[in-house]
Amino acid sequence: MKRGGKAGSSSEPFGEEDRGDLDEESPLLDGPAKPQTLLVTAKDGCGLGAYMQRLEVSFGHELLLMLFVAQHLMKGFVNEFIAPCIAYLYGSYKVPGPQMQIYRGVTQLPWAMKPMIGLLSDAVPIFGYNKSPYILLVAVLGAAAMTCIGSVPRDRLGITSLVLCIFLIQLQLSTTDLLTEAKYAEKMQTKPKEGPALMSFVWFGLQVGGLVATLLIGPIMASFGPKLPFLVTLVPASIVIVPVLRGYMQERRLSSQEVQAARADILRQKEACILCFLMLAATLVLSFFGTMLRDVRANAIASIVIAAVILLAFSVLLRPEIAKVNTFFVLQTSVNFSVGGAAFYFYTDTKEQYPEGPHFSMVFYTTALGVAGSICSLIGIYTYQKYASEWTFRQLLLVSNIAICILSISDVIFFLRLNVRMGIPDHAFILGSNVFASILSQWQWMPGVVILSQLCPPGLEATMYALLAGCHNLGGTIASATGAYVLQVLEVQPSGAKDESAQFQNLWVCAALSSILPAFVLLLLPWLIPDRKQTDKLLHEGDVSVTEGSIWHRFMGQDA
Repeated sequence: MKRGGKAGSSSEPFGEEDRGDLDEESPLLDGPAKPQTLLVTAKDGCGLGAYMQRLEVSFGHELLLMLFVAQHLMKGFVNEFIAPCIAYLYGSYKVPGPQMQIYRGVTQLPWAMKPMIGLLSDAVPIFGYNKSPYILLVAVLGAAAMTCIGSVPRDRLGITSLVLCIFLIQLQLSTTDLLTEAKYAEKMQTKPKEGPALMSFVWFGLQVGGLVATLLIGPIMASFGPKLPFLVTLVPASIVIVPVLRGYMQERRLSSQEVQAARADILRQKEACILCFLMLAATLVLSFFGTMLRDVRANAIASIVIAAVILLAFSVLLRPEIAKVNTFFVLQTSVNFSVGGAAFYFYTDTKEQYPEGPHFSMVFYTTALGVAGSICSLIGIYTYQKYASEWTFRQLLLVSNIAICILSISDVIFFLRLNVRMGIPDHAFILGSNVFASILSQWQWMPGVVILSQLCPPGLEATMYALLAGCHNLGGTIASATGAYVLQVLEVQPSGAKDESAQFQNLWVCAALSSILPAFVLLLLPWLIPDRKQTDKLLHEGDVSVTEGSIWHRFMGQDA
């Protein structure tokens, strides 16, 4: 469920439902507006001041500032600011397209490690604190990695070291994201009526931070190259240390007895612990194969084996309702073979490298396409809430996936250069397809978030959501690895070399496979996805076990 950490919420931060509970004077609420009322409203920022005051009263300014730094600055701005630079960095090393995909998959693995990170922070507090020390630790690692990428010359920074640095940056982002998510989830349980308002604050800020980053990154990279942005993000990524040291995570130091009691509670969830360790093992194996062996075929085989093991383990240990949904989303993600490594060179190669190509500039490829995608993602969230929020899970997943499969044909058209023959300019064609893809992706993504959230029993929300979302993110790495092997078999291995037009001859075949294969997973919808509305409860009242009725429990006779 992770796109660079960006997502959306359908809650409106300044909606009518927010104003109704405020203790305002009646002239602001009743009757025609008076001049002084309009003046007050203008000074108040159209309700923004009252909205922020309400959040501060409910949750405290410390938590809001912590979320601003961790979510808006880091997950919103930093993540979106450096993401476009990574492909250009690999391009400067002349990394072939298939290998670029493997590196991308490896550096995204920290998002699949979230379950183990959460388990470690809960079971092994440092100096009695579960979250703050871990945020500080990864902040130091992330700052060192950003400094290294931004300041060390390319000829002295090997490709393996570059991948390791990017991995550490993603580790900081994923760890900080998870632990602050856990904190605001904990706070929302004490103020459930204010939960939607807090979520609107978080996700609206994420969108704004990402949009600002997208607007800036293209011109900055075009002027200074892809290394300087890592030094720019050093400040917003490191500033998280300040609120943590000032105690804004609002943690209480645990006694040794409390630590032991917490560990005992965790160990009682043996199956969840096993799955957390299994996810960690999977990420370590894929990291080794992707960075050390540099064998595309071996990496693809390892990825397929790991996908089978993960699916089998989750299906055996978890209750059927959860296991089936998890299987659908992992399969859906894994078979969507990625061709992004080769496509990057197709889009950005110069006339000397690929004379027939579109030759997109750095500013257009990063900023123009990025801004269009961000705006259309918001449109996708709005249209989903307005028109599709009452659909069943099966209906929405069927419609959105079929629509995306059909739209993916535009990639085939573009890679075959048919749009040029039809007289459609490259820039207009790619902008148009990007608009619809961003909208449909939100329609595909939002029900996934809803269904995964509803399958987390009370008391285990954080652990189960981290496991299910981490499994989904692992599917993205598997898609990158298997897609890289498909590219290699079809001899699509561009690297930014001169006159490499021949490398793109079969790229359309890879895109066609990536478009068609996810459609076959839809045949499993009747067996894996419940035919229920998104507003229905998927677990019965009192369902607190994630393993009741599982294959393992039935085999051991524990549900008899």
